[in-house]
Amino acid sequence: MRKKAKFLSRKNVYKGYCFDAVEDQVIWPNGEELSRSLIMHPGISVMVPILEVNRIILLKQYRYGAGRVLWEVPAGTISPGETPLQCAKREIVEETGFKASRWKKLASCYTSPGYNTEVIHCFTASQLCESQASLEEDEVLEVEVIAVQEVKNMIKEGKIQDAKSLVALFSYFRKL
Repeated sequence: MRKKAKFLSRKNVYKGYCFDAVEDQVIWPNGEELSRSLIMHPGISVMVPILEVNRIILLKQYRYGAGRVLWEVPAGTISPGETPLQCAKREIVEETGFKASRWKKLASCYTSPGYNTEVIHCFTASQLCESQASLEEDEVLEVEVIAVQEVKNMIKEGKIQDAKSLVALFSYFRKL
């Protein structure tokens, strides 16, 4: 058995503002010729901003897919030519109004690799200093500074339901 599919052809199905969709023809690892739908996404960077010793910056942000406001860590889509760390450094300033001088990689993971190329790159951002936020037109959010223990309680109580935020926060708490 081959370890990966052999690519035969691709048809572009949809082009959107943050992802594209394609239909691929492949030879599957078991030798079968199959059609596979795939969401092409450049990936995202998420960060756990540490303010002082015991406080984390979280966002309350409206999310269309959820139809409501969610608690999240800052995050953003990686632009063409941008590294995950460059994206994180750009996004923290845009969304929170803080710059970080210390960065540490926490983890990377696929969101849904059965049909999606998106990778989440998680970082901690510390040694923060104030800067100027510059939100995009679709970003409706509030910046909140919350004690670490309260963030843990929010997770236990189900108040934080955003997957990328949970991955980043669990990775951060594991490394404490």
